[in-house]
Amino acid sequence: MGYKRVTFTTVINIAIILSAGFFAGILTLYYNEPWFLLILILAPLATYRIIYTFDQSNRQIAFFFEAIRNEDSALKFPTQIKGRSLRHLYRSLNELNEQIQAIKLKNEYLEKYYQSFIQHAAIGLIAINGENEVEIMNEKAFDYAGIPSFTPLHLIPLRNPDLFKTLCNASPGETVSYKRFTSESQMNLLILAREIRYGGKVSKLISLQDIRHELDEKELDSWQKLIRVLTHEIMNSIAPIVSLSGTLRRFFVTEDKPVRPEDIDEEVIENAILGLDTIEERGNGLLDFVNSYRRLTRIPKPDYTTIDIKEWLDQIRLLLNEQFDRCKINVVCTIDSKVKEIQGDEKLLSQVLINILNNAMDALAEKSSDRRIHIFVALSKQNRPLIRIANNGPVIPPDVADKIFIPFFTTKEQGSGIGLSLSRQILRLHHGSIHLESGEKETGFIITF
Repeated sequence: MGYKRVTFTTVINIAIILSAGFFAGILTLYYNEPWFLLILILAPLATYRIIYTFDQSNRQIAFFFEAIRNEDSALKFPTQIKGRSLRHLYRSLNELNEQIQAIKLKNEYLEKYYQSFIQHAAIGLIAINGENEVEIMNEKAFDYAGIPSFTPLHLIPLRNPDLFKTLCNASPGETVSYKRFTSESQMNLLILAREIRYGGKVSKLISLQDIRHELDEKELDSWQKLIRVLTHEIMNSIAPIVSLSGTLRRFFVTEDKPVRPEDIDEEVIENAILGLDTIEERGNGLLDFVNSYRRLTRIPKPDYTTIDIKEWLDQIRLLLNEQFDRCKINVVCTIDSKVKEIQGDEKLLSQVLINILNNAMDALAEKSSDRRIHIFVALSKQNRPLIRIANNGPVIPPDVADKIFIPFFTTKEQGSGIGLSLSRQILRLHHGSIHLESGEKETGFIITF
């Protein structure tokens, strides 16, 4: 409203200047009296008023913005002055200043609110700018980093350079694990980075979470399941051996005394041979079981090469094509054009795919018709190569799905129970993963690299 008053006053003064010049000239010429030129005195007065008004307005506006720049919240212009135009201008500037201060107070409240929210978060939070400088770090992050919370932010890289390097190298959307040993225990930190863009600047918001207890619980649960499987397999082999050993002993020992040779007939000998054959068979089965365990724990280190996806999958399909035809399975392979190559050990990764495809063929054997396997290759949300192998066989029950990656667990009569465990181990060596995706109509395994 103030600027309108200034404009109105300026127009009035300009009108006075023009009117004074016009009437002074007309009256002087008409009456031929020079004293009419005294009317022109109004012109410099009006001009002075214009200059004074604009000068005062410009000074006060400049002063106002300087105060805003210096965050001077006490600024207030006087409104009890004679100049009507300046009075309205000052009033408008005061109202604008009050609005700015209200916004400032609201922003300060929100800043303190979010700062308090960040500090009380149950996970560690760190913000790092494009120059790898720490902008924000909450109490939990200080605790995870093993750094006193009163440490200045610019000294963080010096206090724990190893962790800071890991944080800086963490790519947005990538999950990284980091182990930190303390005098009392070990921390297993899960690090997740997200990119934030504002005002042309790029920063990373990084979360840190100690998953030690979750890992300990999962590890204990895995050990318990493994021990149950091992106990089951070993007892299945040992129990018949112990039983047969007792039976054979009774053939040759009576009342703790050896049976005389003349009392041993052909039937006893045949039964003894049959029992020894059974013991040998169960013993060999136990040896095979132990050798399977050795295979699981002695996977060679991957020999990385560049693998052409299409050529690699064509070779695997060619290798299994006879089995596919014999089982009447329709195999469809879809490859996203964005995925052409992967890095890895071709022999080890082929073992993973062949194992999953063999499992799919076993599952489809329970269907009488319409047997399908779909191999889909694409990029994951994290822009990592992904392979999904799905079949439309029977869905894996939840209680079985929870155990399929446990070593030696199998639902097959002739299965070793190490195929999927071995596959997971191989993919871990490739910094990848495998997990089950079981739906209502199909079962799939998703492999990421």
